[in-house]
This record gives sequence, C-alpha cells and structure tokens, in this order.
Amino acid sequence: MLASGCAVAQSFEVASVKPVQIMDLRDRYRPLEGGPGSNTPTRISGHTTFAGLVTRAYGLKGRQVSGPSWMDSEFYEIAATVPSGATKEQTAVMWQSLLKERFHMEARQETREVSVYALMVGKNGPKLTESDPAAEAADKEAAAAGGRRPRPPVTMGPDGFPQIPADAKMPGSFTLSLTNGDFLKIKMFCRHMTMAELADQLGNFAGRVVEDQTGLKGKYDFTLAFETDRRQPAAAPDGQPLIPADREVSLTAAVQEQLGLKLESKKSKIEMLIIDRVEKAPTEN
Repeated sequence: MLASGCAVAQSFEVASVKPVQIMDLRDRYRPLEGGPGSNTPTRISGHTTFAGLVTRAYGLKGRQVSGPSWMDSEFYEIAATVPSGATKEQTAVMWQSLLKERFHMEARQETREVSVYALMVGKNGPKLTESDPAAEAADKEAAAAGGRRPRPPVTMGPDGFPQIPADAKMPGSFTLSLTNGDFLKIKMFCRHMTMAELADQLGNFAGRVVEDQTGLKGKYDFTLAFETDRRQPAAAPDGQPLIPADREVSLTAAVQEQLGLKLESKKSKIEMLIIDRVEKAPTEN
C-alpha cells in the first residue's frame, strides 16, 4: 500500500490545496486530471474529496479507508506541479506527504475481515458488448489531442439523463446522478471498462468493497441505471437490500438484469487504512 523507492523529491514542487466554496455542483465535481501518464505529466488540477486524496495516495478503494464522517463530503481544489520525470509511484508518495503536511494526517494499516460483495457472472451469462480496440485507440487519441475530456451532448432522454450516441467520442467512463426525493437515480456510462474497474465503481454505491470474480478479461461498453437510498448507512448489514424493494431498480437487480452479472455477499479479509488523526482545514499554501 505504501509507495517507496523515490529517486526524485518526495514532495510536489508547488501544491495549492483549498476547500471548495463553490455552490455550482457541476464545477464542484470537476475531477482531478493530469500527472504522470497523462498529456500534462507535470501538472495536476481539479476538485476531489478528502477520501479521494487518500485513495489516490495509497492506491486503495474507498471502502478500504476508515476515517472521519466528512471525508466523503468535503471537497478540495487542488493545483500541483509534479517534478519532471516523476513516475506514478513517486507521485503517490508526494500525495502522502501532502496529507501529512497540510492535513496533519496520522494513519495506520490493519487487516480486517469484513462483508464484501463478489461480482460474478449470472447463470444465463453476461449481457455485455466487448469494446472495439480500434475505437478505444481513436478515443484515447482524441482525448490526448483535446486536452480535457469532451462533455456529452445535451440531448435529454425520458429518464432525465442525456442520451449519448453510440459513436460519440467519449474516452473513459463517467457517472451522472439525479435527486429523486430521498433517493438518487444513477446512470453509469461505461466505455472500454474492465470488470475490475466496474467492481471498483460499484463499491462506491454498494456500501462495501466489491471484488471482481467474473473471470472476464476483456473491456466492455455498456450503461447501468439504478437507484440508491441516500439515507442508507455506509456499511449495510448482511441481507439488507441496497434499497427498498418498491423502488424503481435496485443496484443488485440492475447488475443482474442489465449486465447479466450478480452481486453475492461474502466475508473477506482486506487491507484497511485507519485514520487516527486529521484536520479538516488544510494549512496555508
């Protein structure tokens, strides 16, 4: 979990960290972009939650971090300059240093046995369309040439979400949500996605770590629409539905009906990062 072996400085050359005060949610959710492996390897900028910073720094899934209740709701604006030639592993160490220096975070690792979901193939087989490698290469080329990811066309469908043409140049995947009373309507637009990546994404809504046990090795294009209860506790007990049965489509039902997969509850030992101390307001830049 801990990155090591840096041959360059273990801190960013310059790093600005500010709490997000913006009321426009579209800007608030502007994701972090840039860094090693991108078309701006020495610059990282965007907005992220504190939990997002921790998972990025330690290479974890969200449910592998135990910390303050605000870590999933407090957003920060980040602008960092990465030393030239730094690798992704070295940049992870820089994120760890930033957490210690700006948030005074103190944490420890611990192995715990917890309830997880296993993502598996359903009895009738998967309902997935395998990605075209040529289309994936073209999408990556378009993303590199354009710098920022293109926004989806604003053509709304009857479900309240934008309709994305099958031939749209949309590198990567994204998730949109709509408020529906105490529930959120979620629609995931997935492109060139592996099952391991899908498991990580589902873990953001399932309240547990999701482990990929499908055995599927390809990349796939698909959409997934479901509802989730905003009032539901982060770690649901075994056997409790993800949302009440009378809602439109639960996550478990959507995975089975729309993707031909299933989520099966099980116990598993996973590595956890336990945050013992942290300050919500970062120190001055």
